[in-house]
Amino acid sequence: MILIVDDDKAVRMSLELMLTRASFECHAVSTEKDALDAVRTQNIELIILDMNLSLTTTGREGMEMLRKIHILVPDVPVILITAWGTIPLAVDGMNHGAVDFVTKPWNNTDLLAKIRKALAYVRQLKDRKVPTLEEVERRAVVEALDRCNGNLSSAAQLLGITRQALYRRIEKFNIPTDYR
Repeated sequence: MILIVDDDKAVRMSLELMLTRASFECHAVSTEKDALDAVRTQNIELIILDMNLSLTTTGREGMEMLRKIHILVPDVPVILITAWGTIPLAVDGMNHGAVDFVTKPWNNTDLLAKIRKALAYVRQLKDRKVPTLEEVERRAVVEALDRCNGNLSSAAQLLGITRQALYRRIEKFNIPTDYR
């Protein structure tokens, strides 16, 4: 689900219509409290966050909310949106973890492309298998043995361990005994 956070009802409705027509499930809120409640209780995949939720135009409200969102859901991408965009504000937002920055009025095609790109990147990260420490250690032992042509003393030295520690790892990881 995509969360839209904007104080302007017309903007919320426009974004909801665009996202619904593009087959995205979305939810729109107008306040920080409602946004943080949604982040805590719903399965949010991406957030479109207005930088100014009041009459101010500094973007500080959005930056503070971005900080709070990243505390609650650090892996959820946030696209910042504002009518008062400046390069320093965009840079500041990206430095604080936003994945993109859009100015109002936006181009629907461009915004949808940015949304799809952010969602694809997050899915790619979730799908990536992180090797276990044991898998990394086994690969390091095998690689050291290969580099040293099976010479245990040289492989142990390369790994920074004793020969006895290397023997234990060879046994632990069932590394073929032709290295011995």
